[in-house]
Amino acid sequence: MKTKKYIDIPFELNQIGHLQVKVNIDGVEATFLIDTGASNTVIDIGFAHTNHLEFSSIDMQGGGVGTSEMLLYHRQIKSFKIKDFKITSFDLYATDFKHIKDSLAKKGITEECHGVIGADILIAFNAKINYKKKKLSLRK
Repeated sequence: MKTKKYIDIPFELNQIGHLQVKVNIDGVEATFLIDTGASNTVIDIGFAHTNHLEFSSIDMQGGGVGTSEMLLYHRQIKSFKIKDFKITSFDLYATDFKHIKDSLAKKGITEECHGVIGADILIAFNAKINYKKKKLSLRK
């Protein structure tokens, strides 16, 4: 994929097979799931506050696993890195991940989930997922 200006990003599978990667958001390390069903990339608001990433509330609600009435927050990110792939000036959203954490806990997942990478990134950078090689490829 390197010949087409793609950057290959290795991912891991969590205990039940969700794809996860390490990200860096304005200097803060986090673990995000790659979620092809999510429309936007979203971070847990509790994790964001704990790590001094301040978000502003917006007059919109989002939906997700088990709910359609999640309060949303927004922040303009200077640097969102997934391994060696860097996105600058990125709109990141935040919400309470309690319902997601509860859902994962019911499945026995004890690993941290700080956010999800959604279609906003996957589409914008023409994502390709190679499940066999455990590799996400994004085009610059």
